[in-house]
Amino acid sequence: MSKKYEFDPNVVTQFLNQYQDRGMMKWQGFYLSDHTVSLNKLDNAHRVQINRKHSDQMASSEIEAIINQAIIKQLTVSIERNIQDKDGYLPPFVEGKIDGFYEDYLVVGDQFINFEEIYAITTI
Repeated sequence: MSKKYEFDPNVVTQFLNQYQDRGMMKWQGFYLSDHTVSLNKLDNAHRVQINRKHSDQMASSEIEAIINQAIIKQLTVSIERNIQDKDGYLPPFVEGKIDGFYEDYLVVGDQFINFEEIYAITTI
């Protein structure tokens, strides 16, 4: 035998009057998974930036040879620049195909890199 439950409006009214929703307070301890992934990526990128050191500096003749090879064979390059930001961190590598030259600058994608700034370059 199954019990029949009857609707009691007094119980509903009593519940609605006594229940206090904690609102946003219950969500403050939780991070959404995409937010956590984003924070981890930023943390990893910052850690890499802090720990990155210069590779061995290349001679200008080696740099020129790799630039010529990359232009002729349409290869993608990775350029390490000889500059630092105000905190002493090295900027990220510039990667892309060499699109040409402009005065003393090498054009890689939408960036202009002064030849004097090139510390090392490799083909990818």
